[in-house]
This record gives sequence, C-alpha cells and structure tokens, in this order.
Amino acid sequence: MRYAPGRQTRSCGNKTSLRLYTQAVDTTEAQPSPEAAPAPAVAPAAPEKPLDAIVVGAGIAGLACAGELTKAGLHVVVLEASDAPGGRIRTDIVDGFRLDRGFQVLLTEYPEAQRVLDYDALNLRNFLPGALVRQAGSFHRFADPYRELKKAISFAMDPIVPLSDKLKVRKLRQDCLKVSEDQLFNLPEETTREFLRRSGFSQAILERFFEPFFGGIFLERNLSSSARWFRWLFRLFSTGFAAVPELGMEEIPRQMAARLAKDTIRCGAKVAEIEKTADGWRVMTEAAGNFEAAQIVMAAREHDAKVLLRDFRKPGAAPARTWNRTTTFYYAASSSPIDEPVIVLNGDGPTAGPVNHLAVMTLVSHAYAPPGAHLICANVVGMAPESDEAMENLEADVRTQLRRWFGAPVNRWAVMAGYPIPFALPSQFNYQRMRQNALDSDAASGLILCGDYLASASIQGALVSGAKASASVQAGIAQAKKP
Repeated sequence: MRYAPGRQTRSCGNKTSLRLYTQAVDTTEAQPSPEAAPAPAVAPAAPEKPLDAIVVGAGIAGLACAGELTKAGLHVVVLEASDAPGGRIRTDIVDGFRLDRGFQVLLTEYPEAQRVLDYDALNLRNFLPGALVRQAGSFHRFADPYRELKKAISFAMDPIVPLSDKLKVRKLRQDCLKVSEDQLFNLPEETTREFLRRSGFSQAILERFFEPFFGGIFLERNLSSSARWFRWLFRLFSTGFAAVPELGMEEIPRQMAARLAKDTIRCGAKVAEIEKTADGWRVMTEAAGNFEAAQIVMAAREHDAKVLLRDFRKPGAAPARTWNRTTTFYYAASSSPIDEPVIVLNGDGPTAGPVNHLAVMTLVSHAYAPPGAHLICANVVGMAPESDEAMENLEADVRTQLRRWFGAPVNRWAVMAGYPIPFALPSQFNYQRMRQNALDSDAASGLILCGDYLASASIQGALVSGAKASASVQAGIAQAKKP
C-alpha cells in the first residue's frame, strides 16, 4: 500500500475503507508504537460460553458499546475485519514517525469523552487556541482573547477582518455558552453559513476564518453543516482545546480496547453473513468461525452495515447519506515552518491551492517524529484521489501552495505518506437527538445500529452511540428474561 511513482495502489484493511499510501514502506512493515499497549491478537475459535451480544466493528462506537456491556457483566465478543481496533482512528509508525490516518483531534470538552476516556493516561497534548491564517501573502494570528491576551491585543489591531466582526465573535461566544444542548435542539435548523450571515458576520471573516477553520472540522468549506452543530462545537472550542494523545490518535481506541477481557476482540474476523435464528442471531465470519447471540450491535461503517443488513431492513427505511472526504499528506522536515503548536488556515480560499489547513504535529507532541525531525501535516478538504497518478498530481499542487507559504525549504520536505479517505465523516446537515437505533423491522428484533452517523459526526457522537446501543441491548436482554 504505497504512494510512490510507478507503484500500484492496494487497499488497506477493509476494501471499502481508506487507502493508505506510503513512500517509505509497505504497511505490513509499519509497526505499532513500542510504548503502546499491544493490539488484541486474533482469536481463532468461537467463545466457550454463550454470548449475550455480538458487536460487529471495533471502532470507537463499537468499543464504547462493548465497554458498557462488559461493565454490566455481560459476555460480549467484538468482531473486527482489520488487523487492529480503532476503525477510522489509527496511527501508523513509519521510520519513527507517527502518522495518524488522516488529521484528527480530540476536543477535550466532549462530555462523553470526559466520562469514558482517561485523559491523564493519554498524555494529551493541546493545540493553542485560535489559528494562524494565511491571507494575501501574509500570516495573521487569530488569537483567543480569553486565553491569549497578549496575542489578542495584536489581533485586535490586525485589519484582516473588520473590528465589528471581532466584536461579533465575542457575542457569539457568549451566546453559545448560554445555550444548553437541550435548547439547541429546539432552535430552528439552518446551515452554518445562513446562521453566520444572519448574525451579521462579513464575507471577509467567513472566507478568512470560518470557512477554513470549520471546513477542517466539517470537512466541507461551504458551511452547509448544521448551525446547531456549529454552535455546540463553538462552545467547546471556547472553553476547551483541540488535542492529540502524546503517542498518536490510535492511543484512544487502544485504551478502550485494553479495558476489555483478553479474547473479547477478534481481529481479522470479517463478517460474511448474518442470519436470524430461533433464539437470536448467527454471525458467520470468513476466517474466525461462527458466533451466536440473542443481540447484535452493528457498529461497522454505515456502507458496510447496509450490505450485511440488506435482508433485515424495510425498503426506504434508511435514506442515502453523503460522506465528506479528505486527503492528508505527511512531510518530514529538519525544521518547522512555524514556531507555535497552532493550526494554519488557508484564508485565500480554494483558488489559492488545495490545502485547507496545516499543522506541525511535532510542535504539539515531540513523539510524532524521531529526534531532530519534524512532522508536517497538510490537509485537503473535499478530495480523495483513487490512483497513484492522481495522488502525485495532488501532492504536487499541495507542495506548490506550501512553497508560496514557506519558501524554498519546502522543496526539501520528504513525503512520508498520503492518506485519501473517501468516507471520512458523515455529512452533518441536521443535528438532532440520537434517534432510536434499533432497526425498524419486526424481523430485526435484537439487531441494533451503532455509529457516529446516528448521532453527531465526531468522537463524541461515536461514544454516545456506543453507550445508547449498550442500553438498548441491556433493555432487550432484560425484556427477554421477563416471564
């Protein structure tokens, strides 16, 4: 699985998942961090005692569900098709560099993340609030006046956006902090762009800050995502931080997986078929045997789940969902082009080049690269090339843009990897309470859907979905025990 001239592209893990391209080594040679807990090994046989539930998919949502079920004393198995848990949150180790599969961060104020994860054990490393914006040939530091007072004074005098916009940002922060999540759900739904325009923000601040900053979160620059979702996220950014674990994002699912019993997770267990039985469900895998339980939690990616559950859903029950795509390039360099752990935004728009935002990961955590080296992460929103040739062309455009930003040293940056991710994030056109996640079919009793696409497109959404799926399973088991 390489990104290099003349190399043929091969899929990584699940065929419909992301593709991984590395110039240095094949992913079979990429090793997990020696400091990290070992990933669960493949367990070849079905469990000896009866299962209460089967969880299909060991992403964040599936792990959260399995964790809650285990705490409730239930016997669970998690079937994962790839070589390790994590789903879309994985980290590859290549020549001593830690390459997250796509640029991802954890918002420290996510309520469910605070409940489920041990932040201290993850050794979270924070990005600075605000951003560094490239606009019209210069860099402008957008500072948080509540947490970066000295920088905020300088920003107040910066003409990149009108003073009236800066005052409106202050009011937006105050309003978002006042509104509870319950109140958010009662607000009229509209796009983020409509909300910002209605709030009086100028086109300048939309183009130079909101589009690239939240475009990097939503993975779409049109700001067509839900304004409810935007306002909730703005509140979290106002009081917390964007962070990564010291040893990479995969430490999050590793921590969750480590809490489960030894043989709970079966990696390399791709599900081939699901069938209804008299007592529940039977799940047949390609290489790990068959499993039976009264309850199934389908925590696989939505497009995979639809294929496996095609016989158990009412026609038209699940409308087609769009997914936002992205591509991340990693570069190794001997020096950093910036001097702060802050996200750099393209404030000139897509016509200036494909890069939406950039981060120097080693300024956030030194562990992302070997001593004396820096790891630079450049992110493209809305594109996920399907061939080496297209990846090469996109990388050339990325480098051209970054050369305009940082000059000749960019020529010496070495491409470590490129990750095109076509199913990066479910589109968040509506932000609503998580709906009932049992399949809408009598024949599907005991079959529960689970994933961030059912809640909110985020780590928070995945964790909430996992907890709710667990509650549904426990309720189903309790109901079955009633005389």
